[in-house]
Amino acid sequence: MGQTKMELKSGDEFKIMMSGRNTGKSYWTAKAIDRLMKDLLKKPVEDLMLSEGTVYGARYHCVEPIGGSWLEMEIWCSDTFGETGSIWNETKDLTPEPLKRWYMNNRKFWFRNERDRTLFIMRWSS
Repeated sequence: MGQTKMELKSGDEFKIMMSGRNTGKSYWTAKAIDRLMKDLLKKPVEDLMLSEGTVYGARYHCVEPIGGSWLEMEIWCSDTFGETGSIWNETKDLTPEPLKRWYMNNRKFWFRNERDRTLFIMRWSS
């Protein structure tokens, strides 16, 4: 029987940790813990993974930092772009906060404007 190579897009390791037996949870749990420790130990930014996605149907430009201090990046974004919206927070009438300038979710920063993502990249590139 041939071997299967396990490849998942970033962020899927958390979904796997919640799944059943024989799914490779131990490997992905260790990977997630390693990334958390890099954040806590303030390792330098090793890479910035770029992607695109949608939030409430609107196109967003994403950056997933590998390494670096998430907290410092979060503070910088708040100071630079203003208050973030939360993809998971709801307003008083229980509807999500749509079309915010930027969000944080799934170890990524989501920017409505490509210009904001470019500014983030310039600030956090090694």
